[in-house]
This record gives sequence, C-alpha cells and structure tokens, in this order.
Amino acid sequence: MVEIPAGDFTLGFDPASELIPFMSDKTAGLNAQPRQTLYLKTFHIDRYETTYEDFIKYKPLAKYSTRMPNEPIRAVSWFEADSYCSSKGKRLPTEFEWEKAARGSDKRLFVWGNDFNKENANFSKKVNSIKMQSKDQSPYGVWGMNGNVSEWTSSWYQPYPHSTYTDENFGEKVKVTRGGSFSKRDHGFMKEFVMVPYRNISPIGARFWDTGFRCAFSK
Repeated sequence: MVEIPAGDFTLGFDPASELIPFMSDKTAGLNAQPRQTLYLKTFHIDRYETTYEDFIKYKPLAKYSTRMPNEPIRAVSWFEADSYCSSKGKRLPTEFEWEKAARGSDKRLFVWGNDFNKENANFSKKVNSIKMQSKDQSPYGVWGMNGNVSEWTSSWYQPYPHSTYTDENFGEKVKVTRGGSFSKRDHGFMKEFVMVPYRNISPIGARFWDTGFRCAFSK
C-alpha cells in the first residue's frame, strides 16, 4: 500500500478553464463542481488494482471473463469489491481519497499533468497487466488510475460541498466509480471522460466489463 499524507488537495473541475460544456450536463462535469480545496486525513491505498489472482483466492468458485493472473479483476459488483476489501481488513476508498491519490496535491487533470496524451495510459481495446509500462502513475506512486479499468469507490453519489447542481440520482441510490478504462475507441473518444476529477455512477449490484477496484485503509 501507499501512504497518502494528511493535507489539502484540489477537488473537482473549474469549468471556465478546464471543460467546454456541450451535449449534456454530464459531459460538462457539472456534478464535480465547484472546484475547491479539501482536507483529508492520512490514509493508505493499494499501489495496484486488485488482480484476478488476488480475487480468485478469496472467491475460488467464481467464474469471470478475466483469466490472466496479473490483470485487474473486473465485472465484479460493488458488494463483491467491498466484501473482498473487508476480508483483508481494508475497505474501498472514498471518491475523495481516490481523487487525491490520483491527482496529488496540485490541480492536475491527469495523473501525469494537465496535457492529455492518449499514449500515457491504457485506452486501447485490451486490458493490461497491473504493472504495465506506461506513465499512468500518480504523484504518490499509485498505478493505473487514469486508464486500464475504472474503479469502484465506497461513496454514494452525492452533491459536492457548496454545489447548487441537482441530480435525480443523488442520495443512497448508486455508487461513484472513478477513472478511465480500456476499450476506448478513436471515434467518439473524449478526454473529458478520463480526467481524474470526472465522476461516473453505477448501481451497486451491476457488473461492468471495464470496472474493477483497489482497497484502502486508515487507522
């Protein structure tokens, strides 16, 4: 695990300089505004996503499309991810913890900085090993947060502090998932959807072929 020290970080988007609103509210990132400074206590987070090899030891009779030992486990529900972390004496990270671990203490939009480069993370048609050779490494040394697979968090989908944005899905209805994923196509690919502050939501019982998880821990 990697220790993420206590302190401030930048949460969310500044729409005036970072996003071009179009198409719909979701593409404009309105649910991740306003950009603000947030303080978090010290926590630890797994350096890598939970692998198929890790997960199958916990649930040996399970059958998943993933079969390579070092690939991140995917197509697991939130319940399965949460139970796995609990079995290790850990938990899923909150979405704020996830963003700080990926973003660092500055205002970067991708784990490597503010300029998008599609080659820096896995946005291809095939999932990679958790130890892939790329620039998908956060300032704290956490791997695979910008691409490869999206990740479950422990957080219910709620409005941000100081936000006036409304969404019918707010409440204890769906969980937040974070991070871009593999199998992004050239046609229709939008860098906004893989920016670190971007929020996705998923029903807790759903399984998605491009979504996995990692665990966190705090004393």
